[in-house]
Amino acid sequence: MGRKYFYVDSPLYKLESTARACERHFTQIFKNNFSNLGVTQGEFCLMDTVVRSPEISQIELARLLFKGRAHITLMLNSLEKKGLITRIDENKNNRRIRQTILTKQGAAIHKTISDGISKKFEKTRFFLQSRDKEFLKFLDEIRDIITEGADVDFD
Repeated sequence: MGRKYFYVDSPLYKLESTARACERHFTQIFKNNFSNLGVTQGEFCLMDTVVRSPEISQIELARLLFKGRAHITLMLNSLEKKGLITRIDENKNNRRIRQTILTKQGAAIHKTISDGISKKFEKTRFFLQSRDKEFLKFLDEIRDIITEGADVDFD
């Protein structure tokens, strides 16, 4: 008689449960430590991504943050209204590029949250840094394989 397959023993379930644990832990840390700074958790994630790649498109932001493009537009507008980002249009190679930059106030809030999160996740960060960076590449590849060609809506 063949061995019965249990979903909870599968690699996909293990990835999903790990991702959920990380997301819930991050949400709790954000709520308990940073909710008083005037930005939502989603807005912080967007700010952090913009710091990494100021010329990132809204479509790419939506893909990376698992949000719809309309949701990204609302968050960008909210951050701009709060004076935490500024958007500058530039022409490069006859193409309009919109660059998003944190203002001085936005950069200060981003640093406060980033430093706080870094301290909270120090043990996890050390664990991951001690592992081969191939692991993170592997996770990206799994995500891309799973979502490639899929009509996945994150709104």
